[in-house]
Amino acid sequence: MKPLACAEEDWPKEMNFFRYALPMTTGGAREGILLRLENSQGAVGWGDAAPLPGWSTETLDDVVASIRAGEREAQWPSSLLCAMESAKCSLMKYGAWEARRGRVPLNALLDGSFQNILEGAGSALARGCRFLKIKVAGIFPEDLPSLLLEISVLANGRCRFRIDPNRAWEFDLTLRVAEAIKAFPVDYLEEPLRDFSFLPELIKKCPVGIALDETLREISPSKLSAFKGASALVLKPTLMGGFKVCVDFAEAGAALGMVSVVSACYESGVGIHALGRFALALPFEAAVGLDTYSRLEEDVLCERLDLGDFIFSGEHRLPDVDISKLHPL
Repeated sequence: MKPLACAEEDWPKEMNFFRYALPMTTGGAREGILLRLENSQGAVGWGDAAPLPGWSTETLDDVVASIRAGEREAQWPSSLLCAMESAKCSLMKYGAWEARRGRVPLNALLDGSFQNILEGAGSALARGCRFLKIKVAGIFPEDLPSLLLEISVLANGRCRFRIDPNRAWEFDLTLRVAEAIKAFPVDYLEEPLRDFSFLPELIKKCPVGIALDETLREISPSKLSAFKGASALVLKPTLMGGFKVCVDFAEAGAALGMVSVVSACYESGVGIHALGRFALALPFEAAVGLDTYSRLEEDVLCERLDLGDFIFSGEHRLPDVDISKLHPL
């Protein structure tokens, strides 16, 4: 997975930063910084620096401070590095990574109560979605088999599940739940353990696949072999320091038989589009986690991305950015 060569006319000549705040369907606002690059030919590339409160190592104020201090790129926080790589990619005529496929499916993001998840699954299935990511913080673990059964009936057995406990479960509970749901088409449990040091042992014993998420921000790609047997890597460029770091993990994971799943962190449409383009270039095809986009009531783009059918297509160019929604730094 090699980057395409950057022609001289694609090199950025001008760089500007803009702040945004977008209302969310769940209340509150999603804030971030858009980075705009322009080359000598007048072509423009955009990137999104959107640290996720509670999960990113930096805050949005840290990003602003880094920009205003004129820090060198090597000193930039994770989300700003991600934005720069994204902007450079969109500035180039064909993107920074060569696409291996033309389109990729999306998983639906489901959370809340048992009934919330069931209703959300029904809506997603009706729109053609066949991959469901369920965040289980709002339900009892022992209710998960019943939930999967009801959704499977709705889907006539034509869906797959990704279960995300967000490091909330103990080792024994994880094994009990996995045993109870192993008959369902579950791709993996995503980072189920409160104590990630037991993950290698869990991977060996668990009857359901295990995906690494938070762990990838605590290890280097060279340490991935300690988790051999894991099913998937959940790649979040915004949190992990950009796309190159994710490429290193994807290549190391592919050598160990692990599928890479690109996942969003509630970025704006600029960031979501970059993540989709990146997913098209990964070694294995896997449904992408871009449904956080549906939680944004508004976007920085003049026209929202069309993800209603849970497909990201490489044919879709990034729509124009609505400058009226941005505040220059």
